[in-house]
Amino acid sequence: METRKPNVLLIGESGRHSSLLTRLDQRGCEYSFATSCQEAFEFLKNQDFDVVLSPTRVRDGSLYPIMSLLEGSDTTVFYFYSVEYGSWWLPALRRGRKCFGSPAFRGREFVVVLDEVMTQIQQNPLATAKIQPLLILPTPVSVVPSPKPTIVRAEGLELMKRKAAG
Repeated sequence: METRKPNVLLIGESGRHSSLLTRLDQRGCEYSFATSCQEAFEFLKNQDFDVVLSPTRVRDGSLYPIMSLLEGSDTTVFYFYSVEYGSWWLPALRRGRKCFGSPAFRGREFVVVLDEVMTQIQQNPLATAKIQPLLILPTPVSVVPSPKPTIVRAEGLELMKRKAAG
C-alpha cells in the first residue's frame, strides 16, 4: 500500500511545540509554521494542508475564520486552548466537515487522535487531491414497488370531516 507524507500547518506565536514536532517527525510529516493570522491565511490560500493545528487567537486576531476558509476541503483542523497545566484540543473540522463543539481532548488523548488522523492520511494518497477520481462500482439494483397512493374523493373528505366533528 502506498503511503504519503501528511502536510501540516502549525500556527502560533510561542514558537515550536517540541513534543508535537517530535510526534510529527515520527509520523513522517511535512510541516510549515505561521506566527500570525495574516501569515496563516497566506499559507492556506497558496497550499493544501491535511491538518492545521492552531490556537484560537494570535496577537493579530482570531483564527476561527480558518473553519470557513477550509470547509468543504479535505483538511482537518484542531484548535488548542492553553490552560494552567497543558492544553485542550478542540476539533473544528474533520476532513472539511464542521465538528466544532465536539468533545475536546487533553494532551495525551489528542496524541492518540492525531495518530489516527495521520494514519488515515498516509493510507489514502488521494485524500487531498483537488479533483478526486470518481470510482463507480457495479452494484445490484433492486426495485422496490411503491405503495399505492390513497385517493380520497371530495364526498369522502366531507364524510371524514363530519365524523371528526362528532
